[in-house]
Amino acid sequence: MAQKLAHTTIMAMKSGTKSDALEGKGAGSLLFEHRTSGILVYLSLRRDGKSERMKLGSYSDKTLREWRSYASAKSLEVRKFPSIEDYRAAEAERDRAKERANQFEARQGTFAQLLDAYVDDMERRGKSSAKAVRGALKLDVTGPFPDLSLRKAKEIEGSDIAEILRHCLTRAVANKGRGVRLTKASATNGKKRQADKLRSYLQAAFAFGLSNDLNPLRAGDAVQYGLKTNPARDVPTIEGANQANTWALTKDELKAVVLAVEDLPERRRAIAKAMLYLAGQRVEMLCRVVWDDLYDDGEHGPVMRLIDYKGGKGTPSRDHLLPMTDRLGEVLAPLLVLKDAGKAPGPFSLRGKVAITPGTALDIFSVLGDQLAAKGEARRFTWRNMRATIETHLAALGVNQERRAWLLSHGRSGVQAVHYDRYNYLKEKQQDLDKWARYLDELAGNVVEPKSNVVAIVGRK
Repeated sequence: MAQKLAHTTIMAMKSGTKSDALEGKGAGSLLFEHRTSGILVYLSLRRDGKSERMKLGSYSDKTLREWRSYASAKSLEVRKFPSIEDYRAAEAERDRAKERANQFEARQGTFAQLLDAYVDDMERRGKSSAKAVRGALKLDVTGPFPDLSLRKAKEIEGSDIAEILRHCLTRAVANKGRGVRLTKASATNGKKRQADKLRSYLQAAFAFGLSNDLNPLRAGDAVQYGLKTNPARDVPTIEGANQANTWALTKDELKAVVLAVEDLPERRRAIAKAMLYLAGQRVEMLCRVVWDDLYDDGEHGPVMRLIDYKGGKGTPSRDHLLPMTDRLGEVLAPLLVLKDAGKAPGPFSLRGKVAITPGTALDIFSVLGDQLAAKGEARRFTWRNMRATIETHLAALGVNQERRAWLLSHGRSGVQAVHYDRYNYLKEKQQDLDKWARYLDELAGNVVEPKSNVVAIVGRK
């Protein structure tokens, strides 16, 4: 058995080297070398008649027992390679691979970064819903779940998505200036619908993250998410969500709304009546109307152009033209005179300076819904219910589904409709808007003799 060195022997070294044999055939030995800076430790091996040694460190870093154990383990690793030099090369490559992995991990985006990048991409593509999506994600995800938001996006699981949706269903209703209420989730207060929309936002965000990592146009050092699956994909839809706003007001309830609108302050009244008499167009589209969107097209007379951005990825915007009928001219007259003041960008403005926001316009009918429900004159409703109501009553008036789709700019499907049908249906829209205006006027008890006052206000193209 080879002679073992004692600690005192090693510490007493004044010069040269001393060897301490390791256990096992071919394991080599520990080599201690005296230097002015201290005693250095090496692993010494002899293979194929050649001696090799590899520096392990300074003797003071470990006890003698620890050095023997460490050197034995290192000897096993080294002897898997033809030489110590080959071992060092493999070790260097492992270090480089580990560094690459660390760098990749450092670039792995968090859940919050994924959500921000998703909405930023929506804004770049001109999606009109981007602002609403950002607000919903802040309200129901990044705000109430700060720790979850800082986790790597790839670490988010389906159970986390389910917890987020549960919070959306049970949280207190957001304060919108009319008092804070705590309402339980139901198919009538819209929270099921909101939760299901949130689920679709999260599913779309993770789908964006999956495609982002594979996008060849993405910069090589950009944030990556390392996603393998979409955790929101397998979370079921919220049962009953699509029932939340599909009901429509009865004729008597609609009459109560039409009469209540007349009691609003002048500009709110004008905007609310415009929303009604324009047959329930999407509010976001109305709020984007500028003065140049009101013009005489030379063939059909005065028109209002709405820009419809709704559609899937890569879908171009679409002009949605509405004929400015005589009755609409009367309804919109208080708003159209704002053009002469030269401050408002378009007709839909409350104070004559900036365009009304979609949220403010929607609140007009939410407040009316609360007020009429308190009086027992109608069920509590929102503008979404009003849109369902208008389309339902239009159908009852004999306006078929296809004409309602033209009037309300519903999505088109089929090659012919999407790519080849460029007719604007202004004649049909005028007939249906006139029919709808007469219906509303009758509900209000008015018999209106229309007076055309639009042509002088709009421009000509």
